[in-house]
Amino acid sequence: DKKAGKAKTGLWSTSAAGKQSRVLSYWCFSPGRAMVELVRHGVHSLIMTSGTLSPLDSFSAEMHIRFDVQLQNPHVIHGDQIFVGVLGTGPSGKCLRSTFDRRSDPEYKSDLGNALVNIARVVPNGLLVFFPSYPVMTECVEHWKENYNIWERINKMKPCFTEPRNKADFAVAMDGFYEKIRDENYHAAAFFAVCRGKVSEGLDFADYNGRAVVITGLPFPPRFDPKVKLKMEYMEECCRKRKKGDPDALSG
Repeated sequence: DKKAGKAKTGLWSTSAAGKQSRVLSYWCFSPGRAMVELVRHGVHSLIMTSGTLSPLDSFSAEMHIRFDVQLQNPHVIHGDQIFVGVLGTGPSGKCLRSTFDRRSDPEYKSDLGNALVNIARVVPNGLLVFFPSYPVMTECVEHWKENYNIWERINKMKPCFTEPRNKADFAVAMDGFYEKIRDENYHAAAFFAVCRGKVSEGLDFADYNGRAVVITGLPFPPRFDPKVKLKMEYMEECCRKRKKGDPDALSG
């Protein structure tokens, strides 16, 4: 059987002969090593730009180099143009906490869906809803389709679209979303997507296309993943070596 002969990948892998083999990995936990190497080679100017570098002091400390020229611009949206809040419970009082041990709870999924029904009712035009992962999104949507007509109730107010994994299907879904926003019979649509997916990275949902964004949960890395665990230990060690009370020291 060829399939049985394929080696399993991971920290500990199994060879085709069924014997355990160890994989030795080299992981760099300090981006400053590469930056210091650039400086050592005599790089004269280095320009780093991004919308997520703040706070700049801790960023500079992690890079192990000093940035003599810094520019930090204010956000293009004024404070009176946006509302940011945390919805702790749903309509029936169920805690809306998308932790690993809670996200499969039927009561949680039902109350989350009913909360989205209420949000879709009061928010005009485009509504974006983000989930930690594709499986979590799929599980919630399937539950809403089978229980209390939640999916149908959202669709009556805003035609719903879900983010597909396939690139070609994604373009079709986006076109359908924008079409419903422009349609005089609707002027509304809801897009259910995944954090760190195609919708969350690089697309602009300005004005009518995105009047509200709901984040149901964040995709935190596995707490006991070897790489995550070692990175945390490395940052804790670096923090201890720095001066106590240093605001730029990043702990794990």
